[in-house]
Amino acid sequence: MCVFLIIMDKLDDIHFRLKNHGDFASPNVEKNYRPSLELEPIHQIIKLKFDLPNKKAEGVVTTTIKANGIAPNHIKFDAMDLNILSVKGPNRWDYDGKYIDLYWELPFTKGEKRDATIEYEIANPITGMYFSYPDEKYPDRPKYAVTDNESIRARYWLPCVDHLSIRCGVDYFLTSNKEHFILANGKLVEERDNGNGTKTAHWNQSFPSPSYLLTLAVGEFIEYKDNPADAGKGKIPLAYYTTQNFKVEDLKRAFDKTGKYLAWFNKKLQCPLEWDKYYQIATAHHGGAMENISFVTWGDFAIVNEKESKEFQYIVDLINVHEMAHSWFGDMIVCNEFSTAYLKESFAVFMESIYFKENVNYDTYLYELYLNANKYMEESDNKYARPIVTNKYDSSWDMYDMHLYPGGAWRIHMLRNIVGENVFWEAVTDYLNTYKGKTVETLDFQRKLEEHSGLSLEAFFEQWFYSPGYPKLKVSFSYNDKTHLGSLKVEQTQEDKKKKIGIFKFPLDVKYEIDGRIITQTFQINEKEQTLFIRCDKKPKQIVLDPNFITLFSLEFNPGSDMLIHQLRSDANNIIDRIRAAGELAKEGKMSNLKAIEEAYNKTDFWGIKNQYAKILAKSPNFEGIKIIIRILETETDPMVLKELIGSLMNSRYEIVFEAMKKYLQREDKLYWATYRALLVMGSQRNEKAFEFLNSYQIDEDFKFIIQKGLNTAIGKTRSEKAIDYLLERLPYGKEPEYVRTSTISALGEVTQWSEKYIKEKVMNQLTDLLKTEKNENVIQTISRTLSGFKDAQVISSIENAKFKMATQDHPSVDRRIKSITKGKTAEKEKAQLQTDLDEIKKKMKKLFAKVEVLEANSKKY
Repeated sequence: MCVFLIIMDKLDDIHFRLKNHGDFASPNVEKNYRPSLELEPIHQIIKLKFDLPNKKAEGVVTTTIKANGIAPNHIKFDAMDLNILSVKGPNRWDYDGKYIDLYWELPFTKGEKRDATIEYEIANPITGMYFSYPDEKYPDRPKYAVTDNESIRARYWLPCVDHLSIRCGVDYFLTSNKEHFILANGKLVEERDNGNGTKTAHWNQSFPSPSYLLTLAVGEFIEYKDNPADAGKGKIPLAYYTTQNFKVEDLKRAFDKTGKYLAWFNKKLQCPLEWDKYYQIATAHHGGAMENISFVTWGDFAIVNEKESKEFQYIVDLINVHEMAHSWFGDMIVCNEFSTAYLKESFAVFMESIYFKENVNYDTYLYELYLNANKYMEESDNKYARPIVTNKYDSSWDMYDMHLYPGGAWRIHMLRNIVGENVFWEAVTDYLNTYKGKTVETLDFQRKLEEHSGLSLEAFFEQWFYSPGYPKLKVSFSYNDKTHLGSLKVEQTQEDKKKKIGIFKFPLDVKYEIDGRIITQTFQINEKEQTLFIRCDKKPKQIVLDPNFITLFSLEFNPGSDMLIHQLRSDANNIIDRIRAAGELAKEGKMSNLKAIEEAYNKTDFWGIKNQYAKILAKSPNFEGIKIIIRILETETDPMVLKELIGSLMNSRYEIVFEAMKKYLQREDKLYWATYRALLVMGSQRNEKAFEFLNSYQIDEDFKFIIQKGLNTAIGKTRSEKAIDYLLERLPYGKEPEYVRTSTISALGEVTQWSEKYIKEKVMNQLTDLLKTEKNENVIQTISRTLSGFKDAQVISSIENAKFKMATQDHPSVDRRIKSITKGKTAEKEKAQLQTDLDEIKKKMKKLFAKVEVLEANSKKY
C-alpha cells in the first residue's frame, strides 16, 4: 500500500496519525498473533446488488470452510455494522454488530468442507466500501461505489475472517445499472444483461487472496485500454479507469508506463505473475494507492494533465512501481501477521530504488535512498524508535509508518550489499517461487538468503530488524605530520538503554584522496568509541565515509572547510557525498562556504541535489543563504526543482521573501505545485500584508483544486483574525468543492490557535456541530485532528462520540488524541500550581529580605 504518509516530503496533503512521542504502542498493549486455522475459509461466492442513488447494496456471501484441526464446530466472522438477514448452513448463529459466531451441532472431521451462506444488507458504510452520488450541494459528484480494505476494513461490507493470513479464492456476481462499468479482481467470466435495466458481471479470482486485497468498483467511469503486456505467462490485458470529470488523455498519461514496468519486474524477479489482467482505477475516495490483486486502486491525485505532469508524474511513476512490486511482495506472497508487514511494504519501497537504478539513472537511485534514510531517521528521532518487526501494536494500521516503509527498505538494501548482488537476486527469486500462494514470516526470507550465501544472518536480523534504532556517528579527524597517520575518532551516540537502543556493529568504508589518488579502506565498527587509522604521506584532500551509501547511519563530520569544499567539488564523489559536504559547510554560515554551495548548485543538472542544496542554504545561520535562494529563483526553470526551491523559504519571514513570492505568483508560466508552495510561504510571513495579498489573489486556472487548497492552507498560516472569518464562511457543507474541504478545516484549526478564547470557542462549536452531521471519512478524521489541536477538554466528548464514524483500526489514534488533551491539561494545572507556589515563595522571600534589611539597619547603629 502507498498512502500519502509514504511520500510526506513530496506532498503537502498527507495522511497523518498522531503519535505518543517516545512510545510506539501503549505501555500495556497485548502482543498480536495470527489467528488459529482449525476452521479455514478457502473460497467465497460474493453476490452484491448495488443501489447507488441510495448508497446501498444487497449481499449474499457463501463461504466454503475447511477443517484443519480435529472436531472444531465454531468459527467467528468479522462483520461490522451490517444488517444480517439470514444465515444458512450452521445450526446456530449470533451477531453483536461486530462479529458473527457460527456454530454446528456436529463437529467437522479433519479435511471436511462445509458452506455457510449469509444474506445481508450494506447501507453507506463508514469505511471499506465508499459510495459516491450527486446531491443538492454537489450535483456534479461522480456516481460509483469502490472498496478499499487495508488493513482490516473488508469487514464493513463483507462477512469474512478479516486477517491477512486467511486466503480465499473468490467468485463475484455483481449487479448494477447496465450502463455502469462493473470491475473486480480476477478474470471476467461473463457479463449478463438482466433485461430490467441492470446487468450482472461474474469475476473469478482463482488465485487465493486475503480479504484486504479484494476490491471492486461499480459506476460511471472513463476507460483507457492499453496494449497487453507479458507478465511471465503470456500477455495479459491492461486497462485504466477514472471518473468522468477527467479526460482520457490525462488518464493515459498517468498510467501508460505500466506495461514497461510489468516487463521489467517479470525479467528481474524471474517469478511469473499469476494474474489474469492488470487494471488500475483512480477515484476521489482513496488517499493513496492500494495493490489489490490484479486491480490497483488509487486516489485521483494520480490523474495528471500535461502541466501537472511536469512536477508530479515522477511521484505517480514511483507509486506505480511500488504498487506493482506488491504483486510479488504482498499479493502472491502474503505476510502471515502485521508484525512482518515489512516483507511487503519495505520490499515495495526497495524495488522502487532498484527500478530507478536500472532504468533511470544512478543519481536518482541514490537520491531515493537518501530521502528514504532521512524519512526513517526523522521518525525514529522525533516520534519513536521501534523494531521493524514487532507484534506489540495498538492497531495494525499503526504499523504503516516510516519504520515499515523506508526503514525496512534500507535494511533490505544493506542485506543486498552484504550477500552480494547476484546471490541476493537468486535468493529472492527462490523465495518468491517457493512461497507463491502462501503466507510467510521473517525466517522464510532469512533462510533463503542464508541458503544461497552460506552466511549466518542471525546477528544482522537481531540487530537491524528485531531491535530499535540505528547508528548515529560523530566523527572527528586529525593528521600527524610526523607519523604520517590520519586518525578518525568514531563515536556512536545513539545508545539509549530506556529505549533499548544499543551499540551497532557494522563495516564502514572510508575513502580518502591523496595527490589525486582515491584509496578506500574498510573498518569494522564494534564499539561505542573507536579510533581508525589511515596511513598517508600527507594530509588527505578529502575523507568520505561510506562512499557507496550502503550502510544506514546519520553522520556528524566536519574535517574542515577546505576538505569539505573539495568534497563538494570533486568529480570522484556521488551526490550523497556532495550533499553531506554542503550540509556541514552551511552550518558554519561562512560566506565562502555558502558561495561554494551556490556554485555547486549552478554546476549541476540533477534536480534532486538541487533540492537538497536549497534546503541546506535555507537552514544556514547566515541570511546570505536566503538571498542565494532568491537569486537562484530568478533563473530556475526546472519544474522538479521550483516547488522545493520555493518551499525551502517556508517560515523565512523577510521582506525580500514576501516580494519574491509575490513576483512568482504574478508570473504567467507558474506551475501548480510551485504555486501551492509559494502561497504557503506567503502565508508563513504571518502578517496582515500577507493576508491581504492572499485574500485578493485570483486563481486563473486550477486542476484538481490544487491552488485553492494551497490558498486556504496559506490563509490559515497568516495568524490574521480576518482569516478566521474567511475560513468560517467556507466551512459549511457545500460551500467549498469537496476536494478543498479538509484544507479549509485544517487551516481554520491552525489560525485559531493564536486567537482569543472566545474566538476559539466559536470555532470549536462550529466544528463540533459539523462533526455531528458529517459523513465523509476524510473530513471526519480532519475535524477530529483539528479539534484535538485545541487541547481543550470540552471537545473530548465530541471526539469520543465521533469514533463510531471511523474504522476500528483508527480508534487507537483517536484515543491518543484524547490522551494528548488530558495530558496537556494536567501539565497546565501542574504549571499553574508551580507558578502559585513560586509566587508564594517570592512573597515569603520579600518578607525575609525586609526583615534582613531591618536587622542590618539595626546592626549599623551599633
